[in-house]
Amino acid sequence: MVESVAMWARAVTPAIVVALALALAACGGSDAGESTPLGKGRQRLEPGTYMLDLTARDRRGGDAAQLPKIEITLPAGWSNLDGWAIVKAGTLNFAAALGFWDVGAVYPTPCRWAGKPMVAPGPTVEGLASALAYQPLRNATSPTDASLAGYHGEYLELSVPADVDFADCDEGVFESWTAEGWASDRYQQAPGQVDRLWILDVGGQRLVVDATYLPDTTAGDRSELDGVVRSIRFVD
Repeated sequence: MVESVAMWARAVTPAIVVALALALAACGGSDAGESTPLGKGRQRLEPGTYMLDLTARDRRGGDAAQLPKIEITLPAGWSNLDGWAIVKAGTLNFAAALGFWDVGAVYPTPCRWAGKPMVAPGPTVEGLASALAYQPLRNATSPTDASLAGYHGEYLELSVPADVDFADCDEGVFESWTAEGWASDRYQQAPGQVDRLWILDVGGQRLVVDATYLPDTTAGDRSELDGVVRSIRFVD
């Protein structure tokens, strides 16, 4: 399995959630008309507007993705994860999370994936949407035309079977995709998890916006996550 060194998925274990809650120094929110840049590390965030610079977080040097910066506005209770994802703590790993991904390859099946050839989705929005829609065990919705924050692409939802036992999966991991640049493997955290995906063409660069929540996430937290997604702005 691809080594997971910067995954928000592994980072939001209960122990990390506790550590976040006990952090002594939280990042300050922004004043009106300003945004606070998010960088490496994990910090609790005050309510306010924040900036994610994915190009700066990209490890590929001269081959880094060229993406505009992303502005998001957060209510109370959210935390930074290495400048490319944000997480709201909850009773089961997390309540809600929002991450940004440059997807590399799709796992042919999310549970029994070891030794199987990966699915190459190509560079297009449509290719990735199709590959994810056909991934087994995900009960995917049909991709539909969508736009987010001024960029167009496709939208679909994936879920994890409520009765799956991750211990029965290869290495105990339920995989979705590999990633380039600033992150690594995307894998799921619990049965019943839902991922709402916007696959966008951002100036010729494909970008996946993944808004995810767990079965015990409250309606209020889901609504809050929707609001965070709606707050996304791409800025030069």
